[in-house]
Amino acid sequence: MKKKREEAELLGYKLLYNRTGNLVTERLSTDITQLKKYFSVEEYATLNTIVREATKKLDEVHSYIESNLNARKMDD
Repeated sequence: MKKKREEAELLGYKLLYNRTGNLVTERLSTDITQLKKYFSVEEYATLNTIVREATKKLDEVHSYIESNLNARKMDD
């Protein structure tokens, strides 16, 4: 029997290095609108703000890593 999960992954970021020597970034973002019915108006607004702000920061991290990798390629 499948166990019902108590939590859900709403946002995630992975930095991966594959066998061919490539660095890969992955960002997971969940559409939280489907979760709205499980929260009060205030809880949902807070969650929405947190996910939005965290997504912006992860995009900044992604851009920073990407720009450093591009600069490194130009130096080689």
